[in-house]
Amino acid sequence: MIWIPFKLGIIVTETDNSQEEKKASEQELIETYQKHFDKNIALKLLVKLRKATRNKPKVIAGATGAIVTSLGSLISALDNPATPNHMKALIIGAIGYIILPIDLIPDVTPVLGYTDDLATVAGVVAGVAAYTNFSLQELDRYIDTLEK
Repeated sequence: MIWIPFKLGIIVTETDNSQEEKKASEQELIETYQKHFDKNIALKLLVKLRKATRNKPKVIAGATGAIVTSLGSLISALDNPATPNHMKALIIGAIGYIILPIDLIPDVTPVLGYTDDLATVAGVVAGVAAYTNFSLQELDRYIDTLEK
């Protein structure tokens, strides 16, 4: 680190070493989160929710239908190697919030169950939009192959 004196104090500038240290610590953070994260649970929930909502009008599917798109986008961005590590950490946390049934409004509560999940993860979903290629049509094709 380089310390540059300034009239009102000291300015700290980052060097290449600190950038490497930051990347290493982000990777450690991802590995720590992934120890407690099972993507299969998220995929099973995604398939279950999509099966329950894909033949229903959007008005009836409501927040559950919206959470399908959000969860699919998060999983897709997590699988993308171009997604930065700090975003992957946020994605894992957001997916964890979605798949845990007990939260601010329990997910088993009709109509409102997934609204708090959707509101909580909306910022993360917006932030990873550039790293996702999720589509409901691809998910539907995947579900159809499972049902055969």
